[in-house]
Amino acid sequence: MALSLEEFVHSLDPRTLPRVLEIQAGIYFEGSIYEMFGNECCFSTGEVIKITGLKIKKIIAEICEQMEGCESLQPFELPMNFPVRKDIVRILPSLDVEVKDITDSYDANWFLQLLSTEDLFEMTSKEFPIVTEVIEAPQGNHLPQSILQPGKTIVIHKKYQASRILASEIRSNFPKRHFLIPTSYKGKFKRRPREFPTAYDLEIAKSEKEPLHVVATKAFHSPHNKLSSVSVGDQFLVHHSETTEVLCEGIKKVVNVLACEKILKKSYEAALLPLYMEGGFVEVIHDKKQYPISELCKQFRLPFNVKVSVRDLSIEEDVLAATPGLQLEEDITDSYLLISDFANPTECWEIPVGRLNMTVQLVSNFSRDAGPFLVRTLVEEITEEQYYMMRRYESSASHPPPRPPKHPSVEETKLTLQTLAEERKVDLPKSPKRHHVDITKKLHPNQAGLDSKVPVGSQNDLVDEEKERSNRGATAVAETFKNEKHQK
Repeated sequence: MALSLEEFVHSLDPRTLPRVLEIQAGIYFEGSIYEMFGNECCFSTGEVIKITGLKIKKIIAEICEQMEGCESLQPFELPMNFPVRKDIVRILPSLDVEVKDITDSYDANWFLQLLSTEDLFEMTSKEFPIVTEVIEAPQGNHLPQSILQPGKTIVIHKKYQASRILASEIRSNFPKRHFLIPTSYKGKFKRRPREFPTAYDLEIAKSEKEPLHVVATKAFHSPHNKLSSVSVGDQFLVHHSETTEVLCEGIKKVVNVLACEKILKKSYEAALLPLYMEGGFVEVIHDKKQYPISELCKQFRLPFNVKVSVRDLSIEEDVLAATPGLQLEEDITDSYLLISDFANPTECWEIPVGRLNMTVQLVSNFSRDAGPFLVRTLVEEITEEQYYMMRRYESSASHPPPRPPKHPSVEETKLTLQTLAEERKVDLPKSPKRHHVDITKKLHPNQAGLDSKVPVGSQNDLVDEEKERSNRGATAVAETFKNEKHQK
């Protein structure tokens, strides 16, 4: 029985889609053109179309206003613009044509089965591998152009989740670029100094593998005798966190502190830094080893800073090698499809599902034995928007780090004139003896017997870092190293 298109849509149960319709009659005669949203299509009497889904174009709403005891209804329309794929035509149900449902007597498989990357990933793993033809190729992809281009036949072998290291370029005065680095990247990295804005960041960054050696780039005046003050250029070895009691206006209070060793010219001095301390520190790197990214991520806790020392020779252009430095931030998991050229199914490429949009036509199942795969992965540069979407997703999937302790109240940090005068007369206060540790036992073997030569040995690392900073603290650190070098 023939119905108007509008009657058919109103009576349609979306759960029964897709449906196959035959155009019966209407004002659109054979050869006429119907244009909607920039797409043109021809509806001829007797033509067969396939209805794959229903979309809302607009919503009719009413505003009810109270006006002195009477109600006034004000109708208006809310447009809802949905993206239109080139291979799909969107038809208003008010189109004046009559249609007939012939789904039960028609083989719907005769229609082209067009799939997006998201559609492909929603397929079950048992449905792969499949052979497809590229209908719409992605823009700006880094794969060889001979693989993903319209009309090319490709094999989609499987879908899976793969690990990537999320990294950002280290720059101070330019927009940062962001990258996803596969663990199969064949370049090598050297560690670069990190910057820490607070003592709490030092607590997070310390590790059991080696003591964290830092240089202060900002001064800090301690409000308590038990806690250490810090001058620009002071060097510390960070050990562990603990608590200590301080006297504040006659009342004892417990403060979370970081137990450190202050490096003097020929000795060491125990120091306690409050975790709430808003200072500034730069890491001193003694490690000159070159690491592949997989080893880096196993040995050190993210985030940390690196620079490419040996580029990946297996790729024509290594975008990471041209960066001044990288901060490796997070190990994330993302969705990928493994594809290959139909003519060469053993050389495969990973393509990201969420960032590479393409449309393919399903051709057939892939019945040949492709044998062992040679999987090629690429460093992917992502946009600022994609970067923050990934950070937000990863943060929601893991527990946030503990909040740093709050800064003491104004009453706690209030210093008398007498206290300030005493601090000017004396050097940095020594920590209580019970906090002092045997340096030769605590230090890394390369740091035992450390004297003024240590920071000079790592001067090249810090000189590289100075180029990225122009603040006063960094300049003071450099001057400290120069003075120590002339004193030798």
